[in-house]
Amino acid sequence: MTHPAFTIYPVTPTLGAEIRGIDLSQPLDAATADALAAALDRHLVLVFRGQALSDADLVRVSGHFGPLDKAPITEHGRLHAPGFEEVYVISNVTEQGRPIGALGAGESVWHADMTYLETPPYASSLYALEVPAEGGDTGFISMFAAYDVRLR
Repeated sequence: MTHPAFTIYPVTPTLGAEIRGIDLSQPLDAATADALAAALDRHLVLVFRGQALSDADLVRVSGHFGPLDKAPITEHGRLHAPGFEEVYVISNVTEQGRPIGALGAGESVWHADMTYLETPPYASSLYALEVPAEGGDTGFISMFAAYDVRLR
C-alpha cells in the first residue's frame, strides 16, 4: 500500500510490515500519524529501517500511538534515557561497575511488554542504537493468530 508520505510492505499476511520512505526525525502531520496508526492496527508490528532518532524524536513519534508510560523500575532503579522517563534503556554496557540499562545479559529471552499492568500499553517502540553483526534477534508473535489457530 502506498501513502503520500510512505509505502507499506507487508512481511507476512499475519504479522509485520516494513514502512519505507518516511523520516521519523521530522514531525508527522495528523494524516500521516493516523495512517501509521492504521498500519499498526492492521500489521501489529511496524519496522522503520535506517532512522536516526533522538530520544525526543522517539518520544514524539511513539506518542502518536497513544499515551506513554514511564520506564519500569528495575533492580538498579529506573533505567531511562536522561530527561526522558518514557525511554527505557536496554543495554549490556556498564559504566563504573553499574549497568546503564536493563536486560543486558539476556534476562528476557521471551516476554510481553508490561502485561503485568491492569491495562497494558497498546504498543511498544523498540529503537536499536547498536546491533550485533549476528545474533541479537528480536522476534514477534501474533497472539491473534495463535488464538485463531487454537479455535480451528
